[in-house]
Amino acid sequence: MHATVTPSTRRFPVSLWVSVALFLLYSVLGVAVCLEVRNDALNIIALLTVSPLMFVGMVVSVVDIVRTRKRGGADSAYIRLQWVGLALMAAAMPLWLAIAFAVATLP
Repeated sequence: MHATVTPSTRRFPVSLWVSVALFLLYSVLGVAVCLEVRNDALNIIALLTVSPLMFVGMVVSVVDIVRTRKRGGADSAYIRLQWVGLALMAAAMPLWLAIAFAVATLP
């Protein structure tokens, strides 16, 4: 018998990729806001503009979780990664909105 190497079939959920990408985008914008002059309106507008993108990421995460539940057959690691992605989205949005509002109110 010959030994065969089978490639891993483990997939990462779409919701996790979307969550990570949007979280990183938010982080970059947050750092830009903190490094720039505090009363620069363009950075604050950029940060607040990304908020709807974060909401879309949360919707994509929820839809991916619901579709996986209806289809069935997903392993527990995949489902856990979906929830990690959704948690990133849920934690990132209020955090960065609070920072954006704080920066906007600074003198």
